[in-house]
Order: sequence, then C-alpha cells, then structure tokens
Amino acid sequence: MPRSVQHFIALSLAAFCVCTAQAHDGAHRASGSATPVKHWDFTLPTLDGRRFVQLSKLEGGVLVNFWGRDCPPCVAELPRLQAFERDNPGWTVLLVSTDAPTEASQFLAQRGISLQALRPGANVGALMRTAGNRHGALPFSVAVRGGAVCSTHLGEVSAAQLDDLKAGCAAPR
Repeated sequence: MPRSVQHFIALSLAAFCVCTAQAHDGAHRASGSATPVKHWDFTLPTLDGRRFVQLSKLEGGVLVNFWGRDCPPCVAELPRLQAFERDNPGWTVLLVSTDAPTEASQFLAQRGISLQALRPGANVGALMRTAGNRHGALPFSVAVRGGAVCSTHLGEVSAAQLDDLKAGCAAPR
C-alpha cells in the first residue's frame, strides 16, 4: 500500500475515532454497538508474526481492546489497560492494533506498554462487527469469558468502566 494511502487512512481513522469518542462519551453498549455474537473466537498473529493467539485457548477472562496509535482516547487508556491486567491476575488483555505491526510495536515500546499485541490484517472491521461494533469506531473493548462475549464498551474506558466490564464476565459459580 502506498505511504500516502496509509497516511490518509491513519488520519481518517484518527478523526473518526475522536469524533466517535466525543459523541458517545464512552457509553457502555453505546449506540454504535449492536448485539454481539454469543460465541466469539479468532486466531491472530502477534505483532512480530512469530506466534498466533487463539482467543478460545485462553483461560479466565479476556479483555480484547481494538486501538490505533493515531486515536487519542486509545492512547490515553493504554496505561489503564496495563494496570487492569496487572491488578487482575485472572484476566488477560489483548490489544488488537489497527496500525502496521512495526509502527504499533515501536509505539507500545516507547510508552512501556507490555501487553500482548496482535495484528488483525484486513479483517479488523469484520472482527469488530461480529463483537458488536457496527461502525468500527475506536477504541472498542470486548470482555470475553469461555468464548462468550459478556460485555462491550465503545470509547475510552475508565478504571470504573473496566471494573464494570469485568463484573459483566463474573466467573460462573
């Protein structure tokens, strides 16, 4: 893909992300979210392409976060997501980047973010839609347990909203 096209896509995504985040103000199951599928699974490569992560193989709760480096709300929530994984040992946070792998890796490394990051390739929009994000807006978080989508959040997520996502996926008794 020519560099000018990549730049245009990045700028368009950033503008869409900022506008959507402001319009929805992080509302839980915001109007941009449709009812997600009951069972959600995917296999994606890590940013370096050396291994693959399959959602259904992960135990405990999983928080899947779709983000882009040109999306200010996405960047703002990265430290909160890292703290969430650190403070909740039964949970795994997966970052699904909308950026080129090298750019995303460098961006995360510069900010000290060590969460597991994946690259979706051309199917990022379809992957988000199946989880309930009709418009493909960023950031978008999906809480999953046992392959079941428990709850979703469109827009920047606060610490309290992370707790709500976690509560929506309470382990069965």
